[in-house]
Formats: sequence, structure tokens, C-alpha cells
Amino acid sequence: MTGSTDRVILQDLRNCTVRVRTLDGAAVVGTGIIVSRDGLVITCAHVLRAAAVDPAELGASVTVDIPRRQDRPGWSAVARVVWYPDGFDDDIVCLRLRGRVDLPADRVAALGSAHDSQDNRFRSYGFRRLQKYLGGIADGMILGEVEPPEEAVALTDPVQLRSTQINAGMSGSPVLDTVRNLIVGVVSETWIPDTTGKDSETAWAVDARVIGFSRLGIDLSDHPLPLRRAEPPVFDEALARQAVPVPGHRLADAPSVVTDWVGREDLIGLFDEAWEGRRILVVGMIGFGGEGKSSVARRWIDTVVERGDDVAGIFWWSFTERPSTDEFLSAAVEFLSGGRLRPADVGGEAGSRAAVVAGVMQQRRYLFVLDGLEALQYERGDQYGSVTSQELYDFLRFAATPGHQSFCLLTSRVPVLDLAAYSTYQHAAIVPLSVAEGRDLLRKLGVIGPDASLEQLAADWGGHALTLTLVAAYLQRRYAGDPRRIGALPPPGSGLSEGERVRRILREYDDLLAEEERQVLVRCSLFRGPVEDDALRAVLGLAGDDAGWARTVARTLLYLEVARVLRRDSRSRLVLHPLVRDFYQAHGRREQLDWRQAHELAFAYYRSALAPAPASLDDLEPAIEAVHHACRAGRYDEACDIAYDHVYLGDRALVTSELNAYEAALSMFTGFFPGGDVHAEPLLSDPDSRGWLLHEVAACLQMLGRLREAASTFRRASAAFVELGSWHEAAVSCQNVTELYLHLGALSSCRRLIPEAFDLAGRAADKEDELVAETLRGALAHIEGRSTEAEAAFGHALRIATAHTPIPALYSSSGTRYAEHLMRVGRSAEALAVLRRNVEICRTAGWLADVARSHVGIGDVHVAAGDLDAARTAYDEALRVARGITRRDVLVAALLGRSRFDIATGDRGDSLTHAVHALHLAIIGGYRLYEVDARIVLAQLRAHAGDPEAARAELTQAQEISIEIGYYWGEHDAAVAAGVIERLRGV
Repeated sequence: MTGSTDRVILQDLRNCTVRVRTLDGAAVVGTGIIVSRDGLVITCAHVLRAAAVDPAELGASVTVDIPRRQDRPGWSAVARVVWYPDGFDDDIVCLRLRGRVDLPADRVAALGSAHDSQDNRFRSYGFRRLQKYLGGIADGMILGEVEPPEEAVALTDPVQLRSTQINAGMSGSPVLDTVRNLIVGVVSETWIPDTTGKDSETAWAVDARVIGFSRLGIDLSDHPLPLRRAEPPVFDEALARQAVPVPGHRLADAPSVVTDWVGREDLIGLFDEAWEGRRILVVGMIGFGGEGKSSVARRWIDTVVERGDDVAGIFWWSFTERPSTDEFLSAAVEFLSGGRLRPADVGGEAGSRAAVVAGVMQQRRYLFVLDGLEALQYERGDQYGSVTSQELYDFLRFAATPGHQSFCLLTSRVPVLDLAAYSTYQHAAIVPLSVAEGRDLLRKLGVIGPDASLEQLAADWGGHALTLTLVAAYLQRRYAGDPRRIGALPPPGSGLSEGERVRRILREYDDLLAEEERQVLVRCSLFRGPVEDDALRAVLGLAGDDAGWARTVARTLLYLEVARVLRRDSRSRLVLHPLVRDFYQAHGRREQLDWRQAHELAFAYYRSALAPAPASLDDLEPAIEAVHHACRAGRYDEACDIAYDHVYLGDRALVTSELNAYEAALSMFTGFFPGGDVHAEPLLSDPDSRGWLLHEVAACLQMLGRLREAASTFRRASAAFVELGSWHEAAVSCQNVTELYLHLGALSSCRRLIPEAFDLAGRAADKEDELVAETLRGALAHIEGRSTEAEAAFGHALRIATAHTPIPALYSSSGTRYAEHLMRVGRSAEALAVLRRNVEICRTAGWLADVARSHVGIGDVHVAAGDLDAARTAYDEALRVARGITRRDVLVAALLGRSRFDIATGDRGDSLTHAVHALHLAIIGGYRLYEVDARIVLAQLRAHAGDPEAARAELTQAQEISIEIGYYWGEHDAAVAAGVIERLRGV
């Protein structure tokens, strides 16, 4: 689907917002907005005063942090005051970053006046701290212009806002009108209400129009800024149509039906409005742990079902219990297809798992609930709020892209900033229960007494749902629910965080528990997710004691469930809230519980439950849990045997090669390293196991786009194999790391590694290893412009292939690199023959990355020959295949190929979007050669769009990187492009 309906991406506020600090950098005092490419930043005048700086003093300085984004490094700079509305009271100041600054265009805010924004909704982003969370989204309504404060003299009238989320730290934040897609104001002030709570949602902003009085040449637009197009999923539509109506819903991970329900009508209403209106496709319910997010989500989907709404199926996934993108997408594929599609059948030419799931969502109306998303989000640093998984990111953006009928509800402790720029996404903050709602909850949980007593209790302990539940359990256990006895438990201080309040009441409650009850909670905390009764029975040592287990069920479990400390999910598994689980894990450590023995019992339980013929990630769950508990018990060598025999199924490599579950495999492997740090030495005594594990960890890192970590881990694997005298395995690891360094542009490292690759090939007495070493030598020589040496190396490799291998040709990556060399030396016909043969060989072998790269090369040959129809076919096929696999480098190559085609045909279309996306992926992946290629393509596109300044900036960076790393063809192509651009300017 294309066209205006998929133009849903607003300005990305995180691109243009900065942190304002004191000059010494010690404290964050507010937020600022980048408003020009040469480094002008606006913020509130009172933000500078908070940094002990007089905003009226031209040249006065503060420090500004430009946060790192995935595709760009962050840095800090001194910023000086260059304009202040002297003689007026508008709360605004303009700063300029010191030094030579040339910011990308998409880091600059597009501004407009607030005059035409009355009654439009707005979004904002700023650096307000909420406990450990460093930044946050705000949204609300622009109510319109109002009179300035008494005795104030203002250049523009203040703009009144309505929002529940504007707080300290957001001064200087942008007010983005989501209708006009313009930043029309700067957040300046919020109203602190009295005890009545009146006007509690009131805030003000400075109209962005005021910056026009600065005469600094900052642009203000009178017209709405067009939204950017969201890229729809690309998938095999025939495959997606195989989905069948789902016989019911998947609610196994959902909490049980909520019985003690109070309040939250505003959230339920918001979800209903989004669900029924169909304009909002994703809602993120954001709030602290223990606020009741999962319960609210469960309550809402129950109302959807009870009303008989048109929904083909409801899919609930808890990332808190199963923090794996691989498992989520595999389960979604099986659910949505009614079991007709196996996860192993999805991917490659059918489309990525995320794209196929999104494609099925187009067929019928589904409701997805992704609970506990924070388990796969960054919770600190400049990537705060972003998801850690590329495939999960793809799914989220597909879910927010129009063209399907479905709806997605997310819950998280952290703002879902990957979707903040989508107009189809709505941020919904879950706030504490009101005093009246807290009173009602306490009463439903068995606390007795007059309303006034319960209201005082709710006020003292706040409206945090989990805390009030635990307070009720404490009162029930100790004082039969009498709130008058709460005096024995002094109220918490106002400075305590919600987590500290939970721990405070848990400590008091724990003192009242019998030892059997405490042991159940401690042993439940041993597990990473919901606990089957048989698993708990095993770790309590009651596997053979029927009478003892019956007593535990009748007394201990029943009480803990009634008290709501322990709950059951929809599959009747026992669930601890994460905050309660953390408390009892710490309790077990303090009491010096024999954790190893406990994990031994869990290991034995899962080992007895291993699937005899696993075919899916669900089938592998007992084996993966057995590996986890064996590692925690210190039985690392046995854990490695389980991983090899029952997760990988030996050389078959089920979990990676067939299920494409590299994230799940890597997560499993972290248990073998101290503190889960894969850069440390694995805790294995068996040398063979150590070499195998390091090699598999490196392969997982490579497939997940973490190339630098993969390269260093392959080096460690190679060293481990050398120690064993396993020369072929050492040679393969050395080849892998050399290939990675070629992608990363670490050409000097390749020069050192290639002789090592030849040496290991000789020790292995393996001609295929020698062949690969020769092609690597040829590839490096080609990249560095040494064509004669490249020709000799590729020629020798061909002679080895002819004499010693079943296929007398260079294929896979060797084939594509050889074809690149042939193209550059003018032997296009030979290059085309090599690439076509490579497609046949690699498609038969299932090496889809090489298939896609070969089609890019075929497209390049046809463009050079002027056969644009054949070029389009090749590039389209490359892009189709590349989008179906999880290889960033391959997608970059395909996107750049298509952009080069658009330049050749003059059809701009989506070429700029493709090129920008390619550059983004190249930078975050560390692909320096592709970064150069992308900048050269971008330079040509920007020149054709009439922006020669931006074109020169891209070419300058491409040339500088090429010189730095020794990329001959990068320098050459940049010089050619510079000549073309100069000729364009002269036309």
C-alpha cells in the first residue's frame, strides 16, 4: 500500500531535542531544540537561570548534549547566548553551539506559529527524570493563546496547553502540533495545583513565532509540513493468505480474569476510542511497575470479547516472562496461520517473520497485546526507550503503518520512543489510583472500616496498585483487615520511589509469613517465568511426597493466592510480580539459600521434560531452561552438552539454521559467561566445547548485526581451535573475522589476517580453505585499488576451484566479490555470467544473502549497459529477498542498488527514503564501505533535489572516510560524483 494514507510519520522529536546542562556538565537543567543546521538551539530563559547563567548576557555559556542516536554519535558542546528578547518577558533564549557545526537536515526542527493550532493535539519530548528514567513523552491538547501574566510585556501571547505529563525538566521541550506537523511552541511552565487538584493538567508554552524577532534567519513555516511515508511490509501475499480463522484466542501469558476491579475508566475509554476509530493503530500504556498495566489490559480485552466486537483473534505475549523476539514472532506465525505455517518456513523469499505477521494482520482484524515490553527496551543511555531487537522494531513500525485492520496494545515501564514519531501511535500514561479508587480497592481486598480510614490509608501509601494490594494483605494477616491498626506501620516518606515502597511493605509482610510460605515465594523466584506446579514441587523437594505436596497446595499456595501475593495466569501457572520476584531473590541470597542445589533440582526437572523430536521454539523451551538452570548450578559442561544435543540437534543447528532464532540462542549462551558478559571467558572446562561455544556466539552476534563484537569473538574462537590443533575450524573462524573486517572497513586488520588465513589453510591441508583465503586476498586488493594483484588472487582461486572442488567456479561471497572486480576492470559480460551462476548455486543451497547480493550486481551491470528494464527486475528481486532475511548489510546493498537505478532513470520516487535508510543501517551496523557508498548516492540525490550544500557535505564525509580506511573506489566514486554535481550546478 502506498500513497497519502501511509504518510504517517511526524517530525522525530528525539532528533531535534538536546539536554541543557550547567557549564561544568554536572546537572541537567532542561531541554533545548535544534533550529538550524549551523547549531542554533532555543530553550527557555529560566533554564539558563537554573544553570546560574544570566540569559540576557550575550556570550554566557552552558553545556549542551546532543544525544546519540542509533545512526549518529552523540557529543557535548559549549553553547553561547546569541539572542535574548531584552526588554520583554518572553521565556526564550537562543544559543549557538561553539565550533564548526554542520548538522543533518533531519536533526533540525521545522517551526511554525501556534496561532493556527488551537484545539489541535500535541506531542512533546523532554528530559524530565522519573526515578531511573531519563526522558519522557508528553501529549495533550493545544488550547490556544491566552493573555500574558500580569505586568508582563511579551512579544507574543503565551500558549495554554492541557497535559498530565509536563513536569520539571521539560522546560524548553518542543510542542509538536500533530495536525500541522510543526513545532509551534516551547514548553515553559506548568501549574502546580492545590489539594483540590483543580487545573492540574494546565501548562504553558512560548509561541515559536517569537524566534522571528531574533533576526537570526530561523525559518518559520506558514504551511503544514508533509508527513513522511512509512514503509509497508514486503511479504509473500500467497503465503499470508494461507492464514485461517483462529479458533479462539491466545491468552496463555495473560493474567487471570480481574475480579478486584476499580477505576481506570479513562484508559478503558481511550482504548475503546482507538479500537473503534481505527486511525490509531498502536497504543502504548506506560507507567511504573506495579501500577496495574497488565490488569488494565486484561480488563479491556475482556470487555472487547464480552461486547462481541469483530475480532478474529486476540494474541497476548508477555515479554516479562519470555523476553525473546524469536519466540514472540514464532508464536505469532503459528497462531495467526492456525498452525498451517511453521516458523521455519517463514523468512527469506517469503518475507521476514515480522513482515509475514504484519501481512496476515491485513487479512483479518486481530488484537495484539505485547505486555512488559521494557524487557526488550534500553532503560538508560542515549538509546533509552528504543527496542533492542531489529526484528521487534520492524514489527512495531509495521503495526503502526496503515494498510491492515488490526490493533496493538503495548505495556511498558519505558516510553516506546521508536513509535513516538508515528501519528498512528498514542502514548497513554497510567497514573496512580485516586484516593477514592484506592479506598475501593482496599475494601475489595478485605480491609474493613469507615471510608475516611480507608481514604487516609490510600492517601498515605499513594495510589500504587501493587503497594495497596500488599498493604491489604498485611492488614488482613496481622489485624484481620482493620485499617486502624496501620499505625503500627508508619507511612512511607514522600521521597520514597514506588519500588522502595513495595520493598518496605514486603519486608513487613514477610515477617508475618510462616517458613513454608516464605520458601514457596523464594523457590518461585528461582524461575524466569510462570511456574508449573510440577516444577515448584520439584524445587521444593516434594517430587516423591504426595502428602507433603497436598499440604502445600491446601495451605500455603491457597493462602498466598488469596492474599494476591502469588497469582495464576490463564494456564494456571504460578506468577510472581517482577517486583515481588526481585525481593524474594534478594531474600534468598541474604538467607544464604543453597541456590546451586535449588537450580540442580530445576535442571533435573527440565531435563526430564526434553522434547524427543523438537521442531519449534516452544518444543525447545525445556531444553533452553535446562541449560539455564544447569549453568546456574555450575554444571557448565553438562549445560553445553544439552545445548549441542537438544537445542542445536548437533550439526543440524536447529535453533539457528532452521528456526533463525539467533537472539534466543545468544540469550541462552550468556549463561555460560560470568555476569552474562560474552566478552569474558566462558566457564567451561572442556576445550572443544569452549571453541564451539565461542564460534556460535560469534555467529549469533554477526547475524544480529553486532559485527565488532562478532569479529573479536571469532578471533577468540580461532585461538581456541588453534590450541586444540583443530586447524580447519580455526581457518573457518579466521575467514569469518576477515570477512567481517572487510565489511567494517578495517582494511589494515585484514592485511594482518590474510597471511594467517593462508597459514591455517596450509596446516589444515584443505584446498577449500586455501581458495577462500585467495578470494579474501583478492577482495582486499580490489577494495584498495590494486587490480593486478586482485586479478592474480581471483585467478588462483578459480584454478583451485576447478582442480579440487565439486563446483569449478567462485560462488557465494567469493563469487560476488569476483564479479565486483570484473565490473571495475571493464569485463561486464564475464561479471554477469559469474553473478547468474552464483544465483543458481546459492538459491539451490538456500544462501539467500548471496542471492540478493548477486541480483544487486546484475542490476549494476544492466544499468551500466543501459538495459533499465532488466536492471529494475534485478534490483526489485534483490530488495524482495533482502527484506526477508535478517542481514542489515544485504538490505543496505539492495536499497543502494535501487537508489542508483532511480538516479539513472531520473525517477526519484522513494529513492531518497531508500538511501537515507541505507545510510542509517550502515552506520548503526558499522559498515564503513557501505556508509561511503550511501553518502555518495545521497549526495547525488540531494544535488538533483536542488540542495548542493547538503550534497557537498555528504561527499566530503565520503571522501574523508575513504582516505581514513584506504577505500580506493570510495575516493574514486566520490570524485566522479563531485564532477557530475558541478555540471548540474552549471546547467
